Amino acid sequence: MSWQLAGHLLLRLLRLAAVLLVVSMLCFFSLNLLPGDPARSILGIAGSSPEALAHMRHELGLDQPVLTRYLDWLKNALSGDLGRSYVNNQPVSSVIVDRVPVTIELIVLSQLIALAAAIPTAVIAAARRGSGVDRGISLGIFGVLSTPNFVAGFILIYLFAVQLQIFPANGYSPLSDGLDVHLGSLILPALALAGGPFALYQRVLRADLVETYSQEFMSVARAKGIAPTRAAFRHAMRPSLLGLTTSVGVTVGTLIGADVIIESLFSIPGLGSELVHAVGSRDYVEVQGIVLVIATAFVLINALVDLVYPLIDPRLRSARRARATRVPDVVA
Repeated sequence: MSWQLAGHLLLRLLRLAAVLLVVSMLCFFSLNLLPGDPARSILGIAGSSPEALAHMRHELGLDQPVLTRYLDWLKNALSGDLGRSYVNNQPVSSVIVDRVPVTIELIVLSQLIALAAAIPTAVIAAARRGSGVDRGISLGIFGVLSTPNFVAGFILIYLFAVQLQIFPANGYSPLSDGLDVHLGSLILPALALAGGPFALYQRVLRADLVETYSQEFMSVARAKGIAPTRAAFRHAMRPSLLGLTTSVGVTVGTLIGADVIIESLFSIPGLGSELVHAVGSRDYVEVQGIVLVIATAFVLINALVDLVYPLIDPRLRSARRARATRVPDVVA
């Protein structure tokens, strides 16, 4: 049995490695097929003589075949070396290490806000489905879904920074400036980033809760006189978390893309704003490194979500164990 489970785990790891390999190929080849010449961008028009261009392309390795460049880049990336920036000559890995904590903190804060708002509103709407409260919440959710996050960012800036002057309009304050100042500089971008996930989580969890309410054990709970809201948290929440968990896993990956706009809007020095700067300066090496990190994070997060499923629903754990330990039929 242990060998079969180990084989199942090895197969999943090989699939994950294959996906990451395809991701690395897409990151490298898609950017190298774009029009433009990094050597010409670095030298500028005045210094773009044929000799200078040839020397710069040789220094950057651009005179090598594209497959050779990819294999060298992949080998270095596996060791943590993502190359050096064309613009500032800094290691791309160090730039990412400096920027990624800000992005992670912003995304985590936005997810906490989204979940803190989505779970109770979903429970209330499901417990009173069809009522005026449910319809009012649904109307508000559709309004949030139809508002792009950058529009929500402008609205938040106008309300809380310009009119009420509670939070700063843009900029980032490190934790060394104080926890209140630090969180104050992140709360508006986190709220702007949390709008879409909040609406999605609320709709998914409400639908799953409504389905769970129709199960027999919920009828027993209602027969015992347990209040609908209390029954939702005590009995219906855990069986209804699979859809929410999937949504969180997918949304965290897509939030990195939305984070590019929000960080630029609020002048947050994270990975998204650095990506915008690298694209604007045609720094292909830095763009490749950042895109690779973002895509790898997306794949790993979804793989982690897949591993969390059996912890939420033990029935999935039993089904997977049965598949992994199944003995093939022997044909006589």
